[in-house]
Amino acid sequence: MTQTLSGRSADGLDVRSAAARRVRYTAELTAALPPSAPFEAWRAAGGDLAPDFARLPARTGLWSPTEGLPAGAAGAAEWPARRAVLRARWRRWLTGTTPPAPRRTPVRVTGVTTAGGVEVRELVVGDGSSVRARLLLPVPPAGVRRDVPVYLLQSSHGPWAEAALARGWGACLVSAADGDDDTEAVERAFPSFVAGRLAWRAWALSRVLDALTDQPGVDARRVLVGGHSRNGKTALLAAATDDRFAGVVSSSSGVLGAIPARLCTDRHFGEGVELLTRYYPGWYHPSLRWFAGREHRLPTDSHELLALAAPRPVFVSVAVADPVERVPAARAAVEAAREAFTLLGRGDALELALRPGGHRADESAVAAQLDWAQSVLGGPPRRRLSALVAAAPVAWPADRVRPGPRPVRGAELRTAVRAALGRPGRAVVPLPRAAEPGLRTADGVPVTVLRPSDGGSGRGLVLWLGPPCAATGWQAGYEQAEPLPEQLAAAGWAVACADPVGSGARYGEQPGRASSPLGRMTADAAAVATVAAAATGHDRVWVAAYGTGALVALHLLALGAGPREVPVAGAVLVAPSCGEPLLRARPGYTVADLLAAAADRPTVVLDPAWDPETPAGALAAACRAAGVPRVPLADWHRLSGDTRAAVLGWLDEHGPGRPLSAVLTADGGRVPTW
Repeated sequence: MTQTLSGRSADGLDVRSAAARRVRYTAELTAALPPSAPFEAWRAAGGDLAPDFARLPARTGLWSPTEGLPAGAAGAAEWPARRAVLRARWRRWLTGTTPPAPRRTPVRVTGVTTAGGVEVRELVVGDGSSVRARLLLPVPPAGVRRDVPVYLLQSSHGPWAEAALARGWGACLVSAADGDDDTEAVERAFPSFVAGRLAWRAWALSRVLDALTDQPGVDARRVLVGGHSRNGKTALLAAATDDRFAGVVSSSSGVLGAIPARLCTDRHFGEGVELLTRYYPGWYHPSLRWFAGREHRLPTDSHELLALAAPRPVFVSVAVADPVERVPAARAAVEAAREAFTLLGRGDALELALRPGGHRADESAVAAQLDWAQSVLGGPPRRRLSALVAAAPVAWPADRVRPGPRPVRGAELRTAVRAALGRPGRAVVPLPRAAEPGLRTADGVPVTVLRPSDGGSGRGLVLWLGPPCAATGWQAGYEQAEPLPEQLAAAGWAVACADPVGSGARYGEQPGRASSPLGRMTADAAAVATVAAAATGHDRVWVAAYGTGALVALHLLALGAGPREVPVAGAVLVAPSCGEPLLRARPGYTVADLLAAAADRPTVVLDPAWDPETPAGALAAACRAAGVPRVPLADWHRLSGDTRAAVLGWLDEHGPGRPLSAVLTADGGRVPTW
């Protein structure tokens, strides 16, 4: 960036303001980020300030990796230049920079053994900074020369190698995995290059590919790279940066593998940048941690990583009950990346495969990988099942938070809400997963009631409404602290919980054509509260809600309790916003209108300092218009330990045992005690 004498850069940005913003962002994040010793060490050693987020586009959804390119052959001709741009983005913002490929990669064969029809070659790849690899090839019949495809893996994937050998493939296991990692020494040999561990491992896989091109018995044109979990991230990086790999398998690779960071954050109870960079600080460049809570400002994301492999075949395997990932995020990434494959005439080369169970990839998952690999690398084609296409819901609009041109209240609001939500319909629920067997709504939705330690009915009943975790339902997959429902039970409350539609035990369930996810969630919330109240002996319910759940709570409050439903006594709502597609139609009302419907009972909104799904100041304006107290949080959109404490404190202050006269004035207005 060139600075002029006026103090402005060539693009017109006030440089002094940009510097001040970076200092401010750094201070905000430093105060909010949980401690991370490696990150602090990097900063102390001269690490950079936070980026100037104001200069980075804010995108809560995904964009096309081919945006701006013409269609057809002209766009395909421009793809190499676009690919170079995408690679540069990943180096700049995520991985750091590794050395360029050498002109020649030395390789030594240090040992050869044969047993059980398999030849094992021990390779040392590189000169000085070397990487060990073990090449396993099926022994051909006497007098036959046969080159076979090879599955290139990290050394922790021995069972995968055995499965490949059983198919007549070769396999190569590289010492670039946890507990067996030669890339740490490689990194020390290149002190001028700064990159995360996964980038170094991907670089090592490419150097082993260099070696395989000259190995007898190897078909170097059919080397498939693959991996599971963090190794799946590495495999995608290798294929994205090296066009010679014939294809790539990504198994449960998580955030910044096949799962976009902006679609699997703290607010989704996903892996998130904060957790990723705190628990695994060496995986990416240290500066990635600055994007915690601002994932929507990342200039790139996983769909562009997938696109970088185009037009070569890519297999993305995701487990439906894996708390590390979100199936909706995986679908969005694959569909966005597919535009690059389609541009290059290979729209069918990118495949998303959903498998049952959790994070582990069992034998059937590995068999599915190899079935796919054989079909795309020269074997017979597989029969592909047609995907179930559900009706596309409408996202909650960001411009529907602030007060509208006129208030929408009473019967008009209820009519507008029903139009946006659609009819609830009837749930179709698989086997229940409930702490109290048999406790269900009339539609069969399993209800879990967490009770205080004495097993009684508690001081009151709280309905917990959180973001729907597709893998684990109401039980958040990744947590920053002890789960809030358990904290509430420990504080003496009875807590009612249920899996939202399409998540947990209800995975795969879709709302009816006339309904919407938010409509189904709202109807379920009312039914769950009523069932739990009958089970615990309470005549009203308090609501503790976060993110999507807070939006559900607002619609529940706007519709009011039916004659057979338990009334809501009050609500504490954390970050009531959501960018997810939830509605049947665009709402003819705002969050301010919904909040106004809660103004006749104790209610508070806890508002994060920065929230990618809500325009700055919009929620504050909505609370002012509705007369609902708002508590600003010096944090991003997440359920941190401090925020949980605020929820518990508010319920303790306003819940049972505190008469309503203490929180209501004589004219019915609320005393803003917060």
